[in-house]
Amino acid sequence: MALPGTDSVNFSVQPTPLGIRTSSLWLSENCVMLDVPSETAGKLELCLNEVLANLIDHAGAGPSSPPVQLSLELADCGDRALATLTICDAGEAFDPLSVSHGPLPRSLQEAEPGGLGLLLVRRFMDELGYERADGRNVLRMGVYWPKDP
Repeated sequence: MALPGTDSVNFSVQPTPLGIRTSSLWLSENCVMLDVPSETAGKLELCLNEVLANLIDHAGAGPSSPPVQLSLELADCGDRALATLTICDAGEAFDPLSVSHGPLPRSLQEAEPGGLGLLLVRRFMDELGYERADGRNVLRMGVYWPKDP
């Protein structure tokens, strides 16, 4: 379930649209290599894209910003496994878990673009954690899946 001799795989990327694509490819390739089920990998990838897009759109991150550090770790949790993706950026302190959401639109006509990305992350992830460490935002997102019998 893990790479021989390692507990995690790491990657650094610039917070740019190209960086989002590069990060998606890195995550996808490593999930395949680590035997993470495609549904689980898809959830992680969608949430990674959302978080990186938020860094660019709302935090002003860009080509001259310090790189975003990514880490993918797998854990054996008995009858299930856990994939945890950690995203670490040097932007302004922002705890995405502290953001409250208003009521959801009742129809497509009521819906407005934006504002639902963090809700999507909360719904897709089984575990979420945030901390500010050494001047960086550290967001951990985890998804469980059942191990084969």
